[in-house]
Amino acid sequence: MIARRLMLLLVILAGGIGSLWLLPRATERPRPGVSMELPTTLARAKWIGQDEEVSDKEIKILGEGTTFARKSYSNARGDQIFVSIVMAGDDMNTSIHRPEMCLPAQGYTTLDSAPSKVLFGDKALTAMRLHNRRNLPLVKGGHVVERSLDYYWFVGSAETTHSHLQRNLIDIRDRFLYGRNQPWAFITVIVRIGEGLQPFGLSESQTDEMVREFMAELIPAIIDPSLHFR
Repeated sequence: MIARRLMLLLVILAGGIGSLWLLPRATERPRPGVSMELPTTLARAKWIGQDEEVSDKEIKILGEGTTFARKSYSNARGDQIFVSIVMAGDDMNTSIHRPEMCLPAQGYTTLDSAPSKVLFGDKALTAMRLHNRRNLPLVKGGHVVERSLDYYWFVGSAETTHSHLQRNLIDIRDRFLYGRNQPWAFITVIVRIGEGLQPFGLSESQTDEMVREFMAELIPAIIDPSLHFR
């Protein structure tokens, strides 16, 4: 009886594995839905961008063919917003990962996270919003608390999503059903909450309003407007 069950199990496994050969190979790679050229200025030069370097460690860790675009934007008040685009190579699993995976290594604790709709023009894009904090040591001892807001989302060739799981499901669907290898990009926008850290620093709600206004200018400047915004 046991031998018969084992044989049946082997037949089922062999049939399942064999059926994978019937699925189409991902041979098509559509045009990316995002531009890798971040604008130099935004909001009529209210925000001025400066290129940021990508570390050798990141280049080595992430998959072959991964490309980057990064700028740090500043305004006249001294506020700064960091923007990063990471375009995956052929192997998305080694090129893109959620910030939650690496934030603890940088000393951050995520206080809360939730999907959040960002309005731009007559459209809306859902991004994942993280509220983070970490302790920064002082030269004379002790520490100061730094808090930040981190918005991120993924952009494919035809749609956007805030969900890492949904991105994987979309990618699997396209590879298996259409033989299409989507070029996925990961976009993150990070801003430090200035309250308690700098003179006249903005509160969390004020910082959130500021970064949302910034993203309302950024999104249409870099993302194809014909995409399906989830």
